Amino acid sequence: MQNFTVADLVQTTFATIAFALFLLPPGYLLGWASNAFGMRGRSAAEKLLWSVLFSFAVTPILAVLLTRLFSYKVTLAVFCLIAAVAVSILIREFPPRGLSFPKLRRSTWILLGMTLAWFLVVQFSLADLQVGHRLYVSYVTYDHSVRIPIVWAASRNGVPPLNPFYAVGEVPVLRYYYYWYVVCALPMQLLGLGAKACLNASVFWSGLGLASTIPLFLKYFLGETKNLRRKSLIGIALLTVTGLDLIPYAVTVFRFHFLYGDMEWWDPNQVTSWLGSLLWVPHHVASLIACMAGLLALSAIDEESRPAQRVWAVVISGLAFASAAGLSVYVAFTFGVFAMLWALLMLPLKNIKTFVTYVVAGMFSLLLSWPFLLDLLSKRVDAGSALGSGTGERFAFFALRDPPGASEFLSNLGVHNLWLLAPFILSILLIVYVLEFGFFFLIMALSLRRDTRSWASLPRQRRMGWMMFFVCLLTMSVVQSDSTGSNDLGFRGMLIVQFILLIWSAPILHDVFCGNDAAPQPGRAAPWIKASLIFTLLVGVAGTAYQVVALRCYAIVADAGKIQRSEDFLGSPGFGERTYWMREGFSRLTRSTLSTAYVQYNPVGDEVLIAHLYSTRQAVMGDSNCASAFGGDLVKCKQAFPNVVAVFNSPDTVRNWNLDGFCDTYRVNVLVATDTDPVWQDRTSWVWTRPSLLANPSLRAIPCGLATP
Repeated sequence: MQNFTVADLVQTTFATIAFALFLLPPGYLLGWASNAFGMRGRSAAEKLLWSVLFSFAVTPILAVLLTRLFSYKVTLAVFCLIAAVAVSILIREFPPRGLSFPKLRRSTWILLGMTLAWFLVVQFSLADLQVGHRLYVSYVTYDHSVRIPIVWAASRNGVPPLNPFYAVGEVPVLRYYYYWYVVCALPMQLLGLGAKACLNASVFWSGLGLASTIPLFLKYFLGETKNLRRKSLIGIALLTVTGLDLIPYAVTVFRFHFLYGDMEWWDPNQVTSWLGSLLWVPHHVASLIACMAGLLALSAIDEESRPAQRVWAVVISGLAFASAAGLSVYVAFTFGVFAMLWALLMLPLKNIKTFVTYVVAGMFSLLLSWPFLLDLLSKRVDAGSALGSGTGERFAFFALRDPPGASEFLSNLGVHNLWLLAPFILSILLIVYVLEFGFFFLIMALSLRRDTRSWASLPRQRRMGWMMFFVCLLTMSVVQSDSTGSNDLGFRGMLIVQFILLIWSAPILHDVFCGNDAAPQPGRAAPWIKASLIFTLLVGVAGTAYQVVALRCYAIVADAGKIQRSEDFLGSPGFGERTYWMREGFSRLTRSTLSTAYVQYNPVGDEVLIAHLYSTRQAVMGDSNCASAFGGDLVKCKQAFPNVVAVFNSPDTVRNWNLDGFCDTYRVNVLVATDTDPVWQDRTSWVWTRPSLLANPSLRAIPCGLATP
């Protein structure tokens, strides 16, 4: 019996190692060539940090453009060449000195321990957990079941990837931010690994990139040079702290008597914990890292900067912002609002050279992003169509961030006027922000009290940080999106606000609790401040710990019938065993079919997301809308919907169909039925009367059609 847990752990480990080829040498070479922030003369540890940060800026856009223009073979060859050049430079800079190794400092050992702990968290959280013939996925499968097929599509189709859930007619270009999935496809192409393992490994590297950004921002953005290592460790450790979510979440559970799989879901406009963002959406965190790399490069530029410094700042930031846009348009959009306002602020200050540098950087990033922007505009929906209107068409629109239940509560009180609702909603929103940010809300208050006393003398980067904080927080409070059915813009754009609060936190915590060697800032050592910080820290760490455990264990306790379920995507009761057989069946199907095969499962079945998770082939109709928000014509999908759904759900209807004709019409090569499909229950249906390509207790794959893939 195959052990899928061991397979996931081993493949993710290899993928994690393989990612080093793509997320270390490119950044090192860029930093060495530009000598940005004097990188050539820095310590080995700092060079490593810059290598990771700059790789997040350059690797996504480089991989996408090379693969678009040529192929993955050329892209891999270029990255191998970059690695060879980087190694040759390292050998020249650090000649071998026998077998002696420098003694590692205690802070380095602590950081290595944190890295190992993070790797184990990723493995624990994301690997499928097998118990006998039962298989339990992580709750983040709700999102990863969409992302993993896109990674397969990126590996299968190249750039631009095609929509893996839509093949009604021509398979459309993916209308989605796909750069991270192309990066994930690189280890697949290099070592032949699976998409799931590569996406899991990318979670680890996103965390590594985020951790690398913290000490660099502390040093070069906040000017923190004293006790930098200690403050950096504090900042990295604070990634385990979230808000006071555990309190309203507990109230919600006890009030409604069911268990959310993710603690964040108590608020429909969540401010996601750092570990939650990394586990669920590593590409959004990668976009944040790229934005911060570009910001760091530009923040060092002033009117006295040399022309060479300006040119390199434009190159680095242009690459970074282009990468950020393709990694997450939500994060890039939010950052772009701030960046444009900050650039315009240079004009009244008569910083013309700085303004021009910012503009040229923006134009360069726009030029690099132009093919991707055309991909985003590739889908056209008939606004007059009843089928095409109102779904996923508004990327951003003005609307107050609605706290949980606020509008409904006020409406029940008879308050319906928008102008009367707004003040009440804003006051409730402030309370929600206190709960969502928790410890970091206190940090904001302490920072605001300190900086308002000496605003005129604040360094430029400090004022830049405050403007970024207020602009992005305001944008996330009054702008929403519905392009995916939820306010993803409000979820992911908030990462920028969270990052600013994070880097402000480390020096404050150090001053309050470790500042014996220096005079603490006035008022920070007050007992009530220490007590408040300790309380919110403890609740924040407890919330993150609970979230990690709940995401891992929800499927186990749900399958055992121990809780009242709040979801249905895991499947019908007894889904643990069915999930095992679905993965086993789809794994064999991958080995039995060509990569060009079209495989169709029940698009409205109970386990459709599990089918997405394990199928490695193009689907004709991935769900009831063919995921047409990612590309494709929704009208054509709806026209085909009754026929495709009938094949799996109406055995009497399709009994006399020419099934091969149906498959040829829609280019289906293999039909996959599971034991929850109605046709499975009919022993005279095609599931049982046609020869199977493979079969197990919960899945049967039936070849169909006269055409070969």
